[in-house]
Amino acid sequence: MRQPGKNNRQRGRGRRNGHNNGQINRNTTIDSNGPDVRLRGNAQQLHEKYIALANDASAAGERIQAEAYFQFADHYFRVNAAIMAAAEERQNRHQDQNSKSQQEDKPAEDKTVDASDGKAEEQPAAAEEKEDVKVAVKEDEDSADDQPVDLAV
Repeated sequence: MRQPGKNNRQRGRGRRNGHNNGQINRNTTIDSNGPDVRLRGNAQQLHEKYIALANDASAAGERIQAEAYFQFADHYFRVNAAIMAAAEERQNRHQDQNSKSQQEDKPAEDKTVDASDGKAEEQPAAAEEKEDVKVAVKEDEDSADDQPVDLAV
């Protein structure tokens, strides 16, 4: 007997579950159906292939065919740029998460364990200690009033 809610059977081996949110790897192979050729490769390779085809068509005097190839090359240039920008964004996000986790781990080093009860006590950090605020009196030549000035840094 089938269990309810289990009607999304996996068909075939190596099926990916599509949780990549539309992001593709820069090495992902793409099938391209160009104007009169079918090419296969990643976005950068397709860009280079269409540029080569456009240059060959232009040298042969086929301006319309060359323009079509240049448009395909432009498309794959933009696809490659989008893939690279997304990869850089993921890398920056990953680095930010690592730096945040390292910063959160630092205050844990300031704790010491008391041998008698085994509980952690927090030691005040040197930067957290309060310092006395010094106030100086600034004398103004034009006015007789004395104005306090905060010299705390």
